[in-house]
Amino acid sequence: MTKITRYQLEKALEQFEYPPELTAEEKDKMRQRKMKKHDVAIVLLHWFNAFTWIFMLATGAALIVSGFYKIAPQFYINIMRGIFSSPADMLQFHIWLGTIWIVVFGAYTIFGYRKYLRRREASQRYNPKSKSWKEKLKAYQCILLGNPAMCIDENDIKWLRIRILHILGKSNEPLPPQGSFNGGQKLYGLLAAIMTPIIMLTGVIMAFHLGPAWIVRWAIPIHFTAVGLVVSGLMIHVYMGAVLPEEKPAFFSMLTGSTSELFLYKHHFNFYKERIVRQFIWRNKSDGGADLKDLLPDRLARSVEQKLEELKDLQPPKIEKPKAKNFWNPYVGGFLLGLLFIFTYFVYGRGLGASSFLSRTGTFLWNLVSPAYTHSNPYWSHYFHDGHTPLGNFMIFEVIGLFIGGFWSGKKAHRNKIEIHKGPNISNTKRIIYSMIGGFFMGLGARIARGCTSGQGLTGGITLSVGGWLFVLVVFAVGYLSAFLFRRLWL
Repeated sequence: MTKITRYQLEKALEQFEYPPELTAEEKDKMRQRKMKKHDVAIVLLHWFNAFTWIFMLATGAALIVSGFYKIAPQFYINIMRGIFSSPADMLQFHIWLGTIWIVVFGAYTIFGYRKYLRRREASQRYNPKSKSWKEKLKAYQCILLGNPAMCIDENDIKWLRIRILHILGKSNEPLPPQGSFNGGQKLYGLLAAIMTPIIMLTGVIMAFHLGPAWIVRWAIPIHFTAVGLVVSGLMIHVYMGAVLPEEKPAFFSMLTGSTSELFLYKHHFNFYKERIVRQFIWRNKSDGGADLKDLLPDRLARSVEQKLEELKDLQPPKIEKPKAKNFWNPYVGGFLLGLLFIFTYFVYGRGLGASSFLSRTGTFLWNLVSPAYTHSNPYWSHYFHDGHTPLGNFMIFEVIGLFIGGFWSGKKAHRNKIEIHKGPNISNTKRIIYSMIGGFFMGLGARIARGCTSGQGLTGGITLSVGGWLFVLVVFAVGYLSAFLFRRLWL
């Protein structure tokens, strides 16, 4: 057989919508072989999430007590209060556990997005600008979930319908082949993806009393409703994965990360085909070639070879990389920035800033380590006056919005990438070190000057503050001096 490419193998396997029947010998052989289904990070996060939710639900159910209703019976509430000595200690445990949960999920999302979640082919396969509403719906799901393997499509809706009819004994129609997750798992994943940010946000508002009282009051029923929806889906998820005999291999795959090749072949045929392509690529790199009879059951291997003969001249389409869009005109950007400051004054009564974000978050984190020292510090203690929290300020959300908006605009303009800007006469390491030193002095200077280039310079400038204008003049003077002193590193 002539040498085949990955693209040709993918197209040949796409010709088989349903898995062909296997002989008893082929089934036994595939039952003994294992295939990777989940990355280690996915397995660890799954069980961290499971155990965290067990403890949060256990304490949360005992905390929902009022004169009108309660979820758990009184004896359970008494047991939980006995374990934690008091409702206040139980509440603190619940808050701290929820905080750890948010931090871990945040770290996973930030550092694991590219490796475990984002798949570049999803952006090529599903375009939100497509005219088809079905393609648009799937594209927006992929943006929300970050993983095309979790996006619900027509095939999954068909799977859900047939699966319900199977449970009711109303149909013998075969289930359509699935990817790494079936329609039920995807549906629960979509529910969890929508509810998780709501649970996190409302939980933080409730725990730290962020915002006015009416926001805190509304956060309570929204938090309980979102948790209730996730738990209702969780019951079905646990039953289908851990109790239903035919789905038990999927449960054990969350312990080992792998499952039998036969299980994937029968229940996740589309994902099985993807794994075969990956094995084909790996064997080509490591062994210099791959025999389809070693990768596929004999009957399927022969059929695939016949298809490959028909596709031997097939070449992948050329995909042009989108060009980065031009930057805005600086005069237009400056004009819009001025309008933004006017709008901010109209809505909030003050201008914009950024350096206080670092001061407030630093104070909040230091207060977690040493509350006594933080409250005794003349500068930091004023963030806690009248029972306020350092995070209860619009500057916090403004800077978070800057990160989100900057990332989104860079993505829309096709400019998002990791790079180090430097001149030809300086190494990457020195550039990073100098940047950190410069950033340190910039942050220190911003707090001494009681504002940064936006809070002191722009806000002070438009209000005709002497300190603001002096700040801007000094920034430009030092900038020109620094450019002269360090020009040899850039030219």
